[in-house]
Amino acid sequence: MIVCAPPRGLVSLCLLAAALSLPAQSTAPPPALHPQIPTLHMSTRVVLTDVTVTDSRGNPVRGLTRSDFHIFDDGHPQALDSFEEHTQSQSTASISIAAPSRPNIFSNDFLQHPPSPVNVILIDTTTIRLVDQMYVYEELTRFVRNLPPSQPVAIFNRSGDMTLLLQNFTSDHTLLLAAIRRAVPQFRSPDAWYTSDVDTLQQMAAYLSQIPGRKNLLWFSSGSNLFLDPDPAVVADQPPRRPLYDLLESERIAIYPIDARGLTVGLRQGMIYQQMQMQQDAQATGGAAFYNNNGLARIASHIVSTDASYYTLTYSPLNLQLDGKWHRVRIKLDDPRYHLSYRHGYYDDGSNNRPPPGDTRTLLHADGSRTQVPTETGDPIIFQATVQQSSLSAMPGTPARPPQKGQTAYLVHYMLPAAAIQPRSIKDNVETDVIGAAIIAFNHFGDPVARVAQNTTMAVDQNKVRTIPNAYLAFDQQVNLPTGLDYLYLMLWDTTTNRLGTINLPIDVKKPVKRKP
Repeated sequence: MIVCAPPRGLVSLCLLAAALSLPAQSTAPPPALHPQIPTLHMSTRVVLTDVTVTDSRGNPVRGLTRSDFHIFDDGHPQALDSFEEHTQSQSTASISIAAPSRPNIFSNDFLQHPPSPVNVILIDTTTIRLVDQMYVYEELTRFVRNLPPSQPVAIFNRSGDMTLLLQNFTSDHTLLLAAIRRAVPQFRSPDAWYTSDVDTLQQMAAYLSQIPGRKNLLWFSSGSNLFLDPDPAVVADQPPRRPLYDLLESERIAIYPIDARGLTVGLRQGMIYQQMQMQQDAQATGGAAFYNNNGLARIASHIVSTDASYYTLTYSPLNLQLDGKWHRVRIKLDDPRYHLSYRHGYYDDGSNNRPPPGDTRTLLHADGSRTQVPTETGDPIIFQATVQQSSLSAMPGTPARPPQKGQTAYLVHYMLPAAAIQPRSIKDNVETDVIGAAIIAFNHFGDPVARVAQNTTMAVDQNKVRTIPNAYLAFDQQVNLPTGLDYLYLMLWDTTTNRLGTINLPIDVKKPVKRKP
């Protein structure tokens, strides 16, 4: 049994716990010691918004100063707490993590130096007809071929229950084109029309939450399924978007919906409502919606080439009541010729209030010992993993079952920095911690085809760590995979601090290796 408490904002860990039937840890708040004594509570919220400023030709406007911006919260002028300009020259020159230094070795170390800003392509084939997929394929191919050699992007695809990472951040055009070929064209799952776009964006927010700074999500789809069902009750039963917008705001994700249908002659059933929803999602997150337009490659190129230039503003509104009401944010410049793109508001519900930096909590253990751990989950765990086919039916020391017919045993060898260990207990200068590890494998429709999980107790000798600061701890995990193209989701988390690290990778599963007689 694995007991895990999901870190803030990482919906994927909750999803993993459900998939593996792992109970989530929860604690009830302690009762008030003196309920008869009234307590005065004060709340301060810092509102952060990224602003993209363009001229009449859509080119970014640079060199503006703090005094050029005027911000209003529900019509009330606000004083800026901070002002920062981001320019294209500040972006990472080049990044490619897809090709490991040695075959079959993967890592999430790009999180230590992510591109700025982060540009992600999401090809949502749950709503795109096959003929439109071919059009998207041609446009994205043109987009990649015209992409500057120093511009990294990542490519995701959703065609079923799960959103899959086809290609992590890279500027290698060959790898990006290969990812596009894996995504389109493909026949949709029979249940694709029941896919919720709210769920799609929640999954993307869960993955991108590990990456700091502004993230631009270029979302290619044929609009929300919400308005294509003839039963109006289905619309009423859909999950509300308010928690979604809170989540996207906290993770600084700007949505750029791009209609894969291109230029349409006549509006089909529900299309006008789909376009309105695209516009709403874009305005709520500081992006822009594009529909009824045939220049998909040009649109994508313009977004990634201009959105590295933007301004970050923060302010602290004084009229917060925590009443859950919508606060309308308006930003204006002295020069009315410029166009501004930013988040147009937030909900005053306290959902995005965060504890002060450096705040800690006390973790009580079963033996009565205590450990001070950060309230926030902190930086993600950076680790490496080697994935290779195993010739054994079950590796020694790994809690795995022998592969069944049509399956191949694969061994995942984890390498975790010793410095990432947060001690649960210390004895004779040896720190002990429990690390959770899990693997979920999906097919190209996003259906889970294999899943394993385990707890591993790690012991670290601090005397040795002092002499070898880059020391690694290693352990193995076996998973049995069906033959064909699968997608692996590797996850490590510290059960003491809830710090989490994940790696996503595609794997072409070969037939089992025959044992020599």
